[in-house]
Amino acid sequence: MFRDRGVRFLGVSIWDTEEESRRFVRERRIPYAVGHDQGDRIARLYDIQGTPTTFLLARDGTVAAVAQGGMTLEALAAVLERLLEGR
Repeated sequence: MFRDRGVRFLGVSIWDTEEESRRFVRERRIPYAVGHDQGDRIARLYDIQGTPTTFLLARDGTVAAVAQGGMTLEALAAVLERLLEGR
């Protein structure tokens, strides 16, 4: 839906062990890359207070939007559409 428009997803596990994270990705069949935040560096850098937290980055790498808590596919699609249209 969004791949052909240049959208890419990356997950970061910030509090689980690497083994727990890999198991979660495998069991849930997560279709995108998921890395592991060793030492909570990313969590501190982005001041993450809870999970899930979704960051949407613009092409230049700046944070364009942040969503705390669960996000439906419809809500994510709406935010992505706005960002891709430049709003």
